[in-house]
Amino acid sequence: MITRPRTPSGAAGRSRADNEPTVDASHDRSGSCAAPSAAATGAPAAYETSAGYDMSVEYQVPADYEAADYEAELPDLDRILRDPTEPTLFFQPVVDLQRGVIAGYEALARFHSHPAVSPDRVFAAAVRRGLAAELEARVLASALAARDHLPDRCFLAVNVLPHLLGEPELTQVWRGADLRRIVLELNETDDLDDAVELAAITSELRDRGAFIAMDDVGSGYAGLRQIARVRPDFVKLDRSLVVNIDDDQVKIALTELVGGFASRLNGWVIAEGVERTDELAMLVALGIPLGQGFLLGRPAPQWQQLDAGVARRLRQLSERTNRAASIESLMEQVTVSIGDSGRCAMSADCPSCPMRSASGPGEATPEEGDDQQNLRATIIVSNRCRPVALHMSGGGSELRRMPTTLFARPEEPVTEVARRAMTRSRASRFDPVIIVTEMGRPLGLVRMESLMLRLAELST
Repeated sequence: MITRPRTPSGAAGRSRADNEPTVDASHDRSGSCAAPSAAATGAPAAYETSAGYDMSVEYQVPADYEAADYEAELPDLDRILRDPTEPTLFFQPVVDLQRGVIAGYEALARFHSHPAVSPDRVFAAAVRRGLAAELEARVLASALAARDHLPDRCFLAVNVLPHLLGEPELTQVWRGADLRRIVLELNETDDLDDAVELAAITSELRDRGAFIAMDDVGSGYAGLRQIARVRPDFVKLDRSLVVNIDDDQVKIALTELVGGFASRLNGWVIAEGVERTDELAMLVALGIPLGQGFLLGRPAPQWQQLDAGVARRLRQLSERTNRAASIESLMEQVTVSIGDSGRCAMSADCPSCPMRSASGPGEATPEEGDDQQNLRATIIVSNRCRPVALHMSGGGSELRRMPTTLFARPEEPVTEVARRAMTRSRASRFDPVIIVTEMGRPLGLVRMESLMLRLAELST
């Protein structure tokens, strides 16, 4: 595990401007409270770790605690593992930067028996002693229990070292479990060279409803290679790319590169460590869909709501940078079928779905008033409601089956979706675009004829 010290705000020596709003972490709307600041407690600066145990909550340390003692102290792993309540979880919001709402949370491990020892040091010690799998299993089990109390239409991300996914301690937790709304974050700096085994495990995890995220992309040379191997559903930009991105053309170009690569694989990008409003404005302008950091919300022991001022600011930024109508304005409602994928799971977190009123097993009944064009398009989904194919009428009575080659969220600009569509292979370039929720469930489709006509309108 790699640990990098950073300042709690205004990284790289830049201070927060006087006119920049701050998030009051001491009182959020859920009633939870963040820990006192490092300056107030004498604690060392916050840490973040490439393994995802983000030390974005400062720890209260006794006033007479010496820095030398902090450096020398090692966690008592035996004591931690004897305590069934260790570790506890804190939750940091992951925010939809375009709509100004919380899209999910990341679960962060905390050790109440070792308030002066950062979690990344605990996990590093566990790795050295060969106990990392047992500790990771506890975190995943706690995250699964917490997932059952998630707010509606939110996901819960939890970090796990990819080489431990196949260890007995972890497989005992996830194999056979319902992993819906769980995002498993894999660290790209870890050795993922055994691509065959990892692909098999991630495939099984996805079959059980999990999403896969690649963490800390941009912190290592192998980022794009690892994305190509894992094909993640989420890509997390490392804090090193986000800090001062508003004043660095190289970081802007790299962010666009990673974002474009991820979007071609139908993955969502999450920017980590957002702490300044100028960084936030640039990320929104670049079309980065999701963000996480002190400015958007600090970790808390309970689910917290997004600060009203931050939500308002995000909506203003989004409106300012959205030069074209959203793709949702072109969306057609279509029928949905599970095809030969078995019985629909019909999760309670699904959006309004025509399958709930299906007249037959696995087939939706079109609502009265649907036009003939809509009746000729059917989205085929897996039993977890992930789009896998399309049935389209070619103008006659026969339906043509085609794979799904591009997903888009409802709020994405028409121009951005068109750009992505035109980078597809020649054979699929003019296939319809599937509109999906944050959780990947289908809402409808957009035909390329409609998209081209809208682009023509915008150009006049």
